[in-house]
Amino acid sequence: MRRSSSSDNSGTRATNPGLTRPSGYVPHGGPLPSPPQEELPLPLTSALCILACLLIGTADALTHGQYSLPSLLLVLMAAAIAWAASSHSFATIVLPPSRARLVVAIAFLDCLLAAIRFRGGLYGTGVPLAISIALVIAAAAAALLAATLGLVNQALLISIVLIGGAAVAMIISSPAPLIDTWEMLQAAARGLLAGHNLYTQHWRPHLPGQATAYGYFPGPAVVLAPFYALFRDVRYGILLSTLTSAVLIARISRHPLAAVFGTLFLLYPYFTFSIEQSWIEPITLLTLLLLAWSLRRHKTGYATLLLAALLTFQQYSLIFVPLVAASKGFGIRRTALSLALSATFTLPWVIATPHLFFHAAILYSLHYVFAYQSLSLFHLLADLTGGLGYVALVLGMLLALTISMVRIRKDASFLMGCSVTLVTLNLFNKISRFNEWELAAGLILAAGAEALTLSTLREDIPPPYS
Repeated sequence: MRRSSSSDNSGTRATNPGLTRPSGYVPHGGPLPSPPQEELPLPLTSALCILACLLIGTADALTHGQYSLPSLLLVLMAAAIAWAASSHSFATIVLPPSRARLVVAIAFLDCLLAAIRFRGGLYGTGVPLAISIALVIAAAAAALLAATLGLVNQALLISIVLIGGAAVAMIISSPAPLIDTWEMLQAAARGLLAGHNLYTQHWRPHLPGQATAYGYFPGPAVVLAPFYALFRDVRYGILLSTLTSAVLIARISRHPLAAVFGTLFLLYPYFTFSIEQSWIEPITLLTLLLLAWSLRRHKTGYATLLLAALLTFQQYSLIFVPLVAASKGFGIRRTALSLALSATFTLPWVIATPHLFFHAAILYSLHYVFAYQSLSLFHLLADLTGGLGYVALVLGMLLALTISMVRIRKDASFLMGCSVTLVTLNLFNKISRFNEWELAAGLILAAGAEALTLSTLREDIPPPYS
């Protein structure tokens, strides 16, 4: 492991535009560079992001995202590593190519072992379930083989095809999962297409304690309604968001190893389980990735619309607003415009049934009783004294947002700021389960892919997605 310097072509400080480019580098706008393998180091930041993601994935898979002491210890370690990775002091330290290949191989080996150990979903049955499990294992094995041979782009392509097929097979094997999220989104999409108000619809829960009314902002129902109209199942829209997010993660950097991060996202343990459950975090992740691209390319118009769209999805998306406002070239006025646009989009539902909207979209989340199965510190702190969990949540979020905003103002990674802020929220929130931690892992991988640019690009040349 070594620090990059002006005489070392394997990794250079991004803050010095006068440094020599690695051989194979082409200016922005040209074809993707293909530097020789000996000039493909891995920044320590990126390696730490891989490690943090693997720890979160293992913790999530051990108990399907619910509390256990081993899982809690794993996410605590992952949080510490993610915060360490966000430090600028690690950004200019690179692992030599031999160690980089070793890190990639170990990561894909871990994915293969996870695919063998953590199989299927909760409600799938029959031949389609067996096909889904087999495709996930085949994808992990093929990715490991391709990465070992240095064919990381091929590993991504194989994973998209096989994991996509595995997710479709899972949906077929589990046509009506007993989870309120799926029932909620199905009913909301069906009602929206029929012209009904999202917040006046109700259904009978399959299990005690499940929601009986739509509990999100209107955005997810609007986004997923076309997929219900085409396929009679909103999960195909969630799957498309996931596959697109993997491609965008792989295209964040010009560095050839960026494809590794997109592949690791698809090989997240119990990935098909999250598709079966219909959680909408992949839509949030896709929007954040596009928002990060817009901010880096200084396309403020797109960024304004994407932030507005993000704020129509999930309630906790509000934590990203200060980070966007802190981004150079965006600022308070554009943030206010995004808030106004999202409020305008939501206004028809508020006007139609203000009390139902307020109860379902606002109070339901705030009054949600904390669960002892939540993979977080909240209930441990709350058991010590009633208000300690809430105090820790507020103080932790204030600290995370302050540090991330200061770093973003100094040109730090927006994606890294989002990832450590969400990890902090998950650690202290009263409800943190599989889907919230999976979103955090996706953001961490995206930040790790973005960190690869330090070894191939100058700071003033933003990496494209194409």
